[in-house]
Amino acid sequence: MVYHIKPILRLPIQETLLSFIYGLTLDISFASYITILPAAILPVLLLINIKTEKVQKLLRYYTLFWTILIAFIYTLDAELFSFWGFRLDNTLFRYTGTFSEMLGSTLSSPLLILLPFFFIFAYIFYKVYLRFFHEKKFITIHFWQLPVSLILAAALVIPIRGGLQQIPNNESVAYYSTSSLLNQAALNPLWTLARSVIEQNGPDLARYRFFDSKDAEKLMHASLQQTFVNDSILKNNRPNIILIVWESLTAKVVDSLVTPKFTGMKKDGIYFSSMYASGDRSDKGLVALLSAYPAQPDYSIMTEPGKSRRLPFVTQQLRDAGYKTGYIYGGELEFANMRSYMNYNGFDQIIGKSDFPKETWGAKWGAHDEFTFNKLFSLAEEQSRKPEPFFYTLFTLSSHEPFDVPAKPVIPGNSKTIQFQNAHHYTDSCFNAFINKAKKQAWWNNTWIIVVADHGHVLPGSEYASHQPSEFKIPMLWLGGAITRQKEISSTYSQINLAPTIAAYLGLKPREFKFSNPMNLSDTSVSSAWYSFNDGFARVSSNSRYMLYNLNSKNISEQKGTYTAKEIEESQAFLQVLMEDFYQK
Repeated sequence: MVYHIKPILRLPIQETLLSFIYGLTLDISFASYITILPAAILPVLLLINIKTEKVQKLLRYYTLFWTILIAFIYTLDAELFSFWGFRLDNTLFRYTGTFSEMLGSTLSSPLLILLPFFFIFAYIFYKVYLRFFHEKKFITIHFWQLPVSLILAAALVIPIRGGLQQIPNNESVAYYSTSSLLNQAALNPLWTLARSVIEQNGPDLARYRFFDSKDAEKLMHASLQQTFVNDSILKNNRPNIILIVWESLTAKVVDSLVTPKFTGMKKDGIYFSSMYASGDRSDKGLVALLSAYPAQPDYSIMTEPGKSRRLPFVTQQLRDAGYKTGYIYGGELEFANMRSYMNYNGFDQIIGKSDFPKETWGAKWGAHDEFTFNKLFSLAEEQSRKPEPFFYTLFTLSSHEPFDVPAKPVIPGNSKTIQFQNAHHYTDSCFNAFINKAKKQAWWNNTWIIVVADHGHVLPGSEYASHQPSEFKIPMLWLGGAITRQKEISSTYSQINLAPTIAAYLGLKPREFKFSNPMNLSDTSVSSAWYSFNDGFARVSSNSRYMLYNLNSKNISEQKGTYTAKEIEESQAFLQVLMEDFYQK
């Protein structure tokens, strides 16, 4: 338990105090969960003539139960954190089948400290309840009090979800510091345990098993064998890097009507015409881009901080290489536990919706793209005056449903497709304004700008997902003065190839990303990309072949062209190794 005290004492006192303040949000939420049941039921019990003394006894037992459970959870967490480095979650239940090991670990724990802590904690808080909150005299309930009590019980939904904001409470509300210890200290172990048990019980590995684990590993690694050739597309190995992740930029909208500025810039840099998203959601795309971790068919690792903290991060490699880093997003950072994931990435600065004036917000999600691009420009300008190179990631927002943009439509109509296209046209204009300003700055000459989508989209064309490659095909464009050539790359690649490519060109550690290799821009041989969706996965090859595999039927559900038995097995092995790795994190 010493870990709780000594490391925190070394940190600034104001940061330590903030950890308790931020942690109160989750504490209040969990307390409201516990309170809502008696708050809703007890008035009803009293009105149907259940004796007052029985109701009070029931409430006392309910409180005693939670007092003991909370004391036990906090005591258990105090010991396990020193080994795990994160707050209690359903990882605990992976070891319930090994009783002898559990018993040995228990006996090796400092029981002389933990047991008194448990009993004293439970005793004090139960006594506080009896002293200040337990009603000693019998009370009379009137009929008019029932609706009032039920309204008050319903009002507890507000602290349960953490307020009236769009995204309900999750662990990310407690992540405010670059210190992992303080972020963890701000979390409530009851919250993390309950959330992980209720929402993420872990995958059933039998669903994803095709081979013996060792054979699956061999098949996957054999399919990834590729030689990286550094053909010097950069002026040097320490350029500034700007990663622009464009919300829903499907390849289907890259044309002279919807995205005329982006389309016109394809000739100014290196354009990847056969790029594919790893998954179908923003949280999956961001992880694929920054951690080279493939999207899971039925899960999202970003939503599980206990797992996502163990991923490799290209941002951390860049920080270690001396880069100043920042993440900019106009929406709520609590979405899908984004804030915690970006903290683990190691971004020095994380900017979200609350960092933009309210007058810049749209009606639904957050700050419009013109304002986030302006923020990106100002950060680049400021950092360019300093000796360290910079790595900034901007995640755009305006082309997300409901396509709320502060610009006059250029394409007439009001269908979903038209709204989608107009939203992309607006983001295209914001992107163009940023590029035009950046070209006039001195830092442009040593800057590598990467533009890529977080995922594809069913629009335009359909409003229902079919998991076809056209829904996952996305563009990627490299621009900037640090780029030494202009060309189009037609080889098929995935989002997960980007992080190891950045690491390879900068002489860092591309091998940390075990599921992909750097892109070899000199290699025009047949290549392929793997992506997943709920209940299935797909493989797309550069010679216009593709196959969709259904995990429920355990069969190929659709294909174009012919796939050999070996290619099918490689695709199955890729999924199996991924899900086994996901489970073990």
